Amino acid sequence: MVNEPLGANTCFWYTPPYFRKGAAGEGKYTDEYKTKTHKMIFEMMQKEGKLLIQHNPLPEYNLPNFFRLVLKGEKSKLEDMPYLLDEIDRMG
Repeated sequence: MVNEPLGANTCFWYTPPYFRKGAAGEGKYTDEYKTKTHKMIFEMMQKEGKLLIQHNPLPEYNLPNFFRLVLKGEKSKLEDMPYLLDEIDRMG
């Protein structure tokens, strides 16, 4: 490596409570729902202005929209992660 890594990509899907294990909608969280859910949350992030995490699909691997969080070295703090996840859950 020429340089130390500048950041890490963390890619994940958000699963709304309705589709979580034991919910009535279990097993029905289709790719279409994933795409719509991530777009809706992204739009809410933009509107509220508290945080912004990019979302995108990977069509070459047939993967629907997911969140792509880039964590940068010293600026990323473990104590920030619960806030970030709680905000996504609140919006979802």
